[in-house]
Amino acid sequence: MKNKTKIGISIIIAIGLAFTGFIYYSTHISIWGVNISKYDLKEVTIITKDHGYIITNPKLVLEIAQEIAKTKRLYKLEASNFPPKEALSTKYLKLSISTTFNMGGSIWDDSNSGLMLESNGYYWNVSSRLIELMDKSLKGAKKYF
Repeated sequence: MKNKTKIGISIIIAIGLAFTGFIYYSTHISIWGVNISKYDLKEVTIITKDHGYIITNPKLVLEIAQEIAKTKRLYKLEASNFPPKEALSTKYLKLSISTTFNMGGSIWDDSNSGLMLESNGYYWNVSSRLIELMDKSLKGAKKYF
């Protein structure tokens, strides 16, 4: 009888841990290696060659954050590779996300790696989907310069 009780308790603990993990990962997002509560996402700031924009629409902020969460780390940022060799200026110069703190970096177009963003000590890829979301979000964004 004791073995059945131990097995039952083990199953209940495993289910509880799985449920806790599910709740955590459905309410948090990992951006550039930092885990953030989705409820703490406040705004996205985008700087182009001409203007600075603040996106506050919660749906767009979350969509952009989710796309950023998919970015892949390319390589470590070193003094020897900043800015990237043959870096070209793009329409978008900077991207940052505001939560309880700000995170973000500069956007570069490198002939070898394509569009990338430097943040948190690394270069990260910038997907075409992220650019599409940024384009879409500028239409309703507030200009601040």
